[in-house]
Amino acid sequence: MALLSAFEIVAENLVPQGILPPDASNPFLIQGYWVEISLALGITSGSFNIVFQETTDFTQGKGQSSLNAQYIDAKGEANVYPDFFASAERGFLNQSIYAGQTLIYGVQCLPFGPSQQGQDLEIPQSGTGWRGTVQVDGVRPNMLIATPTQRLVYYRRYDKQFRYFVDATVYPVPTFSGGTMI
Repeated sequence: MALLSAFEIVAENLVPQGILPPDASNPFLIQGYWVEISLALGITSGSFNIVFQETTDFTQGKGQSSLNAQYIDAKGEANVYPDFFASAERGFLNQSIYAGQTLIYGVQCLPFGPSQQGQDLEIPQSGTGWRGTVQVDGVRPNMLIATPTQRLVYYRRYDKQFRYFVDATVYPVPTFSGGTMI
């Protein structure tokens, strides 16, 4: 089992509501955690799990219903991953990779889903923020190359239709080992 990095998934206003004057600009941001996985040179195949250990079991803020887990497969196609909460180990379980492939796994909070009455759900005033650690297990030492990143999208304000896009950024997340070889 290899501890990879810390993670933070956020969907909230940049400054908590009520602190700024009512007409001040207060961007809304969505920050997700992503990890790119490849095999090390000379390795032909492997299986692994990416496990998220979050301090509140993803119950803070909007909770598990707003978590969006997805992966980009070896063909470059994005896929929803519905089994993130299927076991006590939260994450991408029983994954396989082969030589020449790169897979990308991501988790983000999308707080704009419809409620049971067909209305958009409101985001809690404090937003939604999940933090913890990510580990990759089921691998032999030096079998995988794992590169974690945070991806952020900024909106001018909270908007359920994503109309007020401002900017997007991606930055690397330091690994606990200091390198990307697992």
